[in-house]
Amino acid sequence: MNYIKKVNKNIDFKLFMLFILSLPVYKLLNRPFGKIHSLFSFIDKWIPLVPAFILVYHSWMPFLLTNLFFFSRRDRKNFRLTLSHLFLSQWAVYITFLLFKTKVPRLAPSGNTVFENLIKFTYKIDKPYAAFPSIHAMTTFILIFSIFRSNWKLEYKAFSVFFSLLILASILLVKQHVFLDLL
Repeated sequence: MNYIKKVNKNIDFKLFMLFILSLPVYKLLNRPFGKIHSLFSFIDKWIPLVPAFILVYHSWMPFLLTNLFFFSRRDRKNFRLTLSHLFLSQWAVYITFLLFKTKVPRLAPSGNTVFENLIKFTYKIDKPYAAFPSIHAMTTFILIFSIFRSNWKLEYKAFSVFFSLLILASILLVKQHVFLDLL
């Protein structure tokens, strides 16, 4: 019982749970309703489908959670600030999804490789209607700023920024988003 009281008083745990429990709202909003816009531009015509990047795309949540775990252990202030930004930005994105619905035209892979099958599976479980702005991009940018704020070693900061850039590229290279969704 003391453990439950202790957890209940823990602001870090509450912030984390607010963020995690808000994630399923995305599923409710990722469906067609109202006027649907397309932000597809000439830039998107130049961006190829690169199936291997689906692994980077799916590494986004583990990468985010791992960094949040390290923040919670080493830098409570940054942990709280990061979670607050994630939660508030998440809801700003959800409101945008309600008011400005977009759809991403997808280029379905024609092959049957492991990577192409992973993309097909991703397309099946993640509809293309809640795209602007990209939650992958928003959380990745917040994470980059949080890592810069941290007192972590320069090598880890460099790795994290590089990996974050790969995540941002992946959302375009697996055709989950269009270029303007990054903005």
